[in-house]
Amino acid sequence: MYFKRLEMHGFKSFAEPAVIEFHEGVTCIVGPNGSGKSNISDAIRWVLGEQSPKMLRGGKMEEVIFSGTASRKSRGMAEVTLVIDNTAGILPIDYNEVAITRRMYRSGESEYLINNNQCRLKDIRELIMDTGIGVEGYSIIGQGRIADIVSSKPESRREIFEEAAGVVMYKSKKAESERKLASASANLERVNDIIAEIEGRIDGLREDSEKAKEYLGLRDRFRELEINITLRNIEKLEKADNEAREDIDRTGAEIEKLAAEKAKLDAEVNTSRQKNEDLDRLGSQARDRLLAAVEEISDLTGKSRLDNERMGALEKDSKRVTEEISELMDRSGREEASADELRTRHQQALSALRETEESLRKKAEAQAAASSAAAKIADDIDENRNSMYALYNRGSAKRSEAASMESYRDSLTKRKEQIAEEQAGFEESGKTGAETVREFDEKINDLDLKAKDIADELDLLRKQTEEAEKAASEADRQLSHIRLQESRDTARMKTIEEMEHNYEGYSSAVRFIMKSGMKGIEGVAADLMRVPAGLETAIETAMGASIQNIVCGTDEDAKSAIRSLKENRAGRLTFLPVGSIRASAAVLSDSVRNAAGFKGLACDLIEYEDRYRGIFTYLLGRVAVVNTMEDAISLSKKSGAGIRFVTTDGEVVNAGGAITGGRYRNNTANLLERKKEIRKLSQRIEELKAESLRVANDAGEYRAKCEKTRTLIREKEEEDNLCRLSIHELKVKRDAAAEMVRESQNNAARQQERMEAIENDLKKAGEMALSLSKEAEELDREAEEAKAAAETMMERYELARAEADRASEDVTAARIEKNKKENESESILSLLKRVEESIENIALRVSDKKKELASFEEEKNRLLAGAGDLEESIRAKTEEKDDLTAYISQVTEEKTALSALCDKMEREQETLRQQLNTLQDQKYRQEIRKAKNETQLDTLKERLWEDFEVTYLQALDMKKEDFVMSSAQKESRAIRDRIRELGDVNVGSIKEYEQVSERYMFLSRQREDITGAMEQLSVIVNDMEKTIRTRFKENFDQVVVNFEDIFRRLFGGGHAELRLDNDDDPLTAGIEIIAQPPGKKLQNINLMSGGEKTMTAIALMFAVLKTRPTPFCILDEVEAALDDNNIDRFGKYLRNFKDIQFAIITHQKATMEHADVLYGVTMPEQGISRVLSLRLGDDFEL
Repeated sequence: MYFKRLEMHGFKSFAEPAVIEFHEGVTCIVGPNGSGKSNISDAIRWVLGEQSPKMLRGGKMEEVIFSGTASRKSRGMAEVTLVIDNTAGILPIDYNEVAITRRMYRSGESEYLINNNQCRLKDIRELIMDTGIGVEGYSIIGQGRIADIVSSKPESRREIFEEAAGVVMYKSKKAESERKLASASANLERVNDIIAEIEGRIDGLREDSEKAKEYLGLRDRFRELEINITLRNIEKLEKADNEAREDIDRTGAEIEKLAAEKAKLDAEVNTSRQKNEDLDRLGSQARDRLLAAVEEISDLTGKSRLDNERMGALEKDSKRVTEEISELMDRSGREEASADELRTRHQQALSALRETEESLRKKAEAQAAASSAAAKIADDIDENRNSMYALYNRGSAKRSEAASMESYRDSLTKRKEQIAEEQAGFEESGKTGAETVREFDEKINDLDLKAKDIADELDLLRKQTEEAEKAASEADRQLSHIRLQESRDTARMKTIEEMEHNYEGYSSAVRFIMKSGMKGIEGVAADLMRVPAGLETAIETAMGASIQNIVCGTDEDAKSAIRSLKENRAGRLTFLPVGSIRASAAVLSDSVRNAAGFKGLACDLIEYEDRYRGIFTYLLGRVAVVNTMEDAISLSKKSGAGIRFVTTDGEVVNAGGAITGGRYRNNTANLLERKKEIRKLSQRIEELKAESLRVANDAGEYRAKCEKTRTLIREKEEEDNLCRLSIHELKVKRDAAAEMVRESQNNAARQQERMEAIENDLKKAGEMALSLSKEAEELDREAEEAKAAAETMMERYELARAEADRASEDVTAARIEKNKKENESESILSLLKRVEESIENIALRVSDKKKELASFEEEKNRLLAGAGDLEESIRAKTEEKDDLTAYISQVTEEKTALSALCDKMEREQETLRQQLNTLQDQKYRQEIRKAKNETQLDTLKERLWEDFEVTYLQALDMKKEDFVMSSAQKESRAIRDRIRELGDVNVGSIKEYEQVSERYMFLSRQREDITGAMEQLSVIVNDMEKTIRTRFKENFDQVVVNFEDIFRRLFGGGHAELRLDNDDDPLTAGIEIIAQPPGKKLQNINLMSGGEKTMTAIALMFAVLKTRPTPFCILDEVEAALDDNNIDRFGKYLRNFKDIQFAIITHQKATMEHADVLYGVTMPEQGISRVLSLRLGDDFEL
């Protein structure tokens, strides 16, 4: 991998597009001060993702965009592209050439691209991570930054070494895993909180659910029993009804017998009367006919003349119609000929279309075969090419490993020499150990006493915290209880409100009308009044079924609603039109009104809009409300007829003395009680919310107190931890000092062991380097063979691809021809259809003309036949006149005899009428008895719907054949008592318990999943940490060896060393630099001169590059502080890095002498940089 070129446009002083080609070896970039040389280094740093304007020698990021000059306008965008050769496949992307582009606009927006594909900054950083060319790496040394390497704090130098060790990617993944671990921990805490809250509710919900399930079972059994009891009562009433029907039938038979006799007599009377009337009518008719005969004789004489004129007109019309028929037949023949021709053309077009489709199918098959063959060859080429690249990569890797082994051998040799020198320093380190241990022991005793005092204070604070936590827990328990009760009431209220909204408890007809949204419907009577508290039962009992009556505007609205009920078979219903209902309230005596226990007329006790006064007076104007049944019975005897008395408990004393009583099985069956319960529940929910707020505030105060004491505890714990940490640190240092003494005694033996291990490693490294070189040569040979095979397959692919293209063109042409044939066939078929429709129209017109001609002929024949009869008619009419005169005399005589007979039959008819009336009265009384039975039957059937919401037919399906009435009534009373014992039941708790249980199981599984994920993340973090530790230590040791060697070569002697300031924790330890130039013994690196610091930093940079070579390195005036001799050493050492491209920005001629390529940066126009290139060794003229 190496850099191929850098393209800049609008970046800083490069207003015009500029391209810098990078070559192997050393490239020098020269130019006067201010010409823009360092902008090239900034451009590389910027395109690789630098986000700090300070590192780009600016104040704001927008300053990288060309800002214009006196003669040029500013640019709106800066763009830099860095092209990298990736033939070796070092970058993890399937391209041999990678172009990284960054753009920035003055609006502040930025774009990042890889090979002209949009990407993120993160993608670019991951792409170049651990290659050494990142902005935080060691491959880009900016202007004046070289000495910072040795001047920085020890911990700040880690970035270079981590990049060199290739652990940046692992650290990034470790950090990401730690973030995920922290997020998972927070999620686990939230899940645990929710689970704890659910666990506090689930037991209570389980009890409510079991209670509700028992209630539902009892309710269903009670419903089954009551339905069967009602069905038995219905059967008894139906039996009585059948008996009444038989009595009615017998009476009806007798009535029919008398009615038949009466009908016979009535018929005879009617016949006589009818005959008398007929004689009157016949006489009148005969007289009328006599007058008509005289008139007809006169009319027939004039009609003969008119028939002759009509015959002439019919002859002309017949001739015209005959000519029109002939013309239409000629036109029909022409249309038939055209149709035959079009049918022939259509068959020819279909035949040509089938031939074209067959040709298209064959060409499509040929194209598919050719494309399949080309695709197979392409897959073979890709597979062969991948194999070839894999062989090249493996060969390159083997060569790299062999070179690393050789380098490793050199490092081992130098390390061996270093170990011998370190031996002398070990003895000095143990001399001061004993004195240091004594000082540490005194400090530890003082801190132990302080830690004891802190522990006593912590015990007192923890006790106070525990008391506050108990109070907070008690408040939380109360709050949980209040919220549970609130949720139960809310569920209950929602259930009842849902019943109200769905009109449950109302008949199906009410539900149908109220949900249909019909015009003029104002509401159900129950919804249009407001009943005072305590009177709900009385008012609903008084209204009975009329509480479900529908109030509408007009009679027309009522008729429209009834029609809709009939059409939809939705049931029967009573409508109360506001404009039609008229009623007046009952007038009560003062003795009734002033009686104890009397509350008033029901219509006066409720509230409603004034426009509904007639409605509620009609419904409740004759109902009086009293306190008790005794009051009702007493007052009913004092009041006038027609007044019903209703108690507040729902007992009714009717005007006739009948007493009705009982109770609904629950409040929701009572419509008005249901509304009352909604109001009570709403009020209680508000009270519970206020109580919940108060308890929550108390809990908050207790928690605030807890938090305050916890803060004091944390402060004391921190103080205690600091004290203990100080004790621990002192003990560690004391132990370390003691260990130093012991270590000094064992150092000699350890150094000898190291020397022997190095000798063994040197031998193994030589053998491994030889083996790797042989493997690399074999892999290169196999790769060349694969390359030759790929070229052969490529030729085959080009031939197959050309064949597939030709087949595709043939298919396209065939499809065009097929579409053309289809259009031609459709056009002929459309024309044929129009011709056939024209033929049918002509045939219809010919038929109509023939019918018209036949009617003309018929009329002509009729006129000819009637001409001869006309004279005969005149003679007949004269004879008829004479006969009618004689007939009128005969009818007058018959009428006189018939009138006497009619008077006799009318007297017999009156006697039969009296007998029939007696029987009809008897039948009426029987029908009254039958109607009462039917009313009771309807009441029981309505009760089935009102109490159980089932129709009579549905109830019959639930009938039990082995039903015993007495035991069923006993069991029904027992169930009613048990339901009463259960009290309030929250039916919604069953579903709520299922939902809460399901959520509890889901959250429990979530907790297990999160715990498992945290364990996996912890394993990943630990693995990453081990990998980072291992790789960093291995590469750091190699850098140490290389730094010592390069320092001596650049300085001509001396000593240099790198150390971790904490060997036990290499992941966070700082890195110390120890450098001793020849003949000097400096205790602090900051005492070195500027040139010495620069050479030391260069030695360290070269040591890192040698340990982990980077493809490219740009150095911006790093040798500015060096003299010519040191520059020469610097330049010569660059030649040791044959696989690294160097780009050096410099003013030094000595550096230029070592360059392979020179680029000159000039500023021919103020503020505008341009680039000139020169490859050393090329011919050129000045």
